[in-house]
Amino acid sequence: MRTLLKFFTLALFLMSWVRTAHAQSSLRPADFPIGFWCSPPEAFMTEEQYRLIKGAGFSVVMPPCEGNITVEMNRKLLALCRKVGLQAVISDSRIPLTITGNPKALSDLKAVVKEYSHFLPLMGYFITDEPGAKQFGELKQVVETLRKLDPQHAAFINLFPNYASNDRDATPSQLNTTTYDEYLETYLNTVQPDVLSYDHYHFLKDRDRVGFLGNLASAQRAAQIAGVPFWNIILSVSHGGYRKLNENELRYEALQSMAYGVSGLIYFTYWLPPDDKTFQWSHAIMERDGKPGPLYDPVKRVNEEVRTLAGFLYNAKCLMTFQTGEIPADGKKPPSSSLARSVGKGNLTLGIFRDGMGYLYVLATNRDYKAETKSKLQFFSGKHPIEQYNPATKSFTPLTEKSDNEGLTEHEITLSPAGYALFRWQ
Repeated sequence: MRTLLKFFTLALFLMSWVRTAHAQSSLRPADFPIGFWCSPPEAFMTEEQYRLIKGAGFSVVMPPCEGNITVEMNRKLLALCRKVGLQAVISDSRIPLTITGNPKALSDLKAVVKEYSHFLPLMGYFITDEPGAKQFGELKQVVETLRKLDPQHAAFINLFPNYASNDRDATPSQLNTTTYDEYLETYLNTVQPDVLSYDHYHFLKDRDRVGFLGNLASAQRAAQIAGVPFWNIILSVSHGGYRKLNENELRYEALQSMAYGVSGLIYFTYWLPPDDKTFQWSHAIMERDGKPGPLYDPVKRVNEEVRTLAGFLYNAKCLMTFQTGEIPADGKKPPSSSLARSVGKGNLTLGIFRDGMGYLYVLATNRDYKAETKSKLQFFSGKHPIEQYNPATKSFTPLTEKSDNEGLTEHEITLSPAGYALFRWQ
């Protein structure tokens, strides 16, 4: 049993290493990026506001969602990021969506790179949001050209979620492919981006949308094959058909994403967008008057947990992710062979990772964001002692339970709503 498990672990690790070799050499910040859409508009671009951003646990600033984005405003944004210790993805209207047939495309890109590439906080350039597959060939030209002009900074494109329309020939069609997996695969093979990013908003006013876990699984699989990191953009602000979120709903989005091995987390939105009769924006992280909104402190606490987990898992390889208990429609059943499993009725998501130091990590997350859950975990660690992370002491503590003759250790856990437990062994 132990020999088979060791072989199984080694095989998974080698496959994961090969698939993510490109990710280790691509544009990947040293620290786990936590960012947001809709940064403060120009009138509120102050050191005080940017220190509030930093104080909430964010590390990346995306462009504002209102007003004209000018060169002067981008310079101010980048200067503030440098002053308080943040990175930035900037937007500039000169960045084209195609090269062919656009005589100004190359000169415009050169001008953009000359303007911003020397700024230390610059992480990358925003290209476009939610393109269909018919645009991928043209976007490839833009990404390739920008990469030649500035190989140190990423070209950022965000994709549709898996609930976008996927009728290849329909008008309008969003994906322009038959399936969502084909959409992701076509994008990665064609554009060859620095990062795979998509958005998925789970919490509707009348229900939870099915597909959040399935979207994570699709992005995880596609990113591992292509060897690029992937980011998830999650819901925070209430608007349109999306409800006002509480802290545990935010925690659910973030920690489920971590169990799938995301390499970045982005919130939509930070700054409350302007009043709109259609979307009726409300319940934000930051209000329009520059004062912290009802989600500021909850997001700060969730970000602290995300950053804690990222300290161990960010550069680790995600070997597998699966669900236990009542398997949701878009979930994955536990595999027949695994280094960890859950016994009981707990509705968990388990992510299994291996880092460069040889540690195996098991992240157990509670999919129930309304109630705590109890479950018994089984670890197949051989005679290797297992440790559990203690958030109170910020350290790992050995489990008191010992493994049996088959190398099996059992441990009972109680997880708070949307909570987590992290274990490791070598």
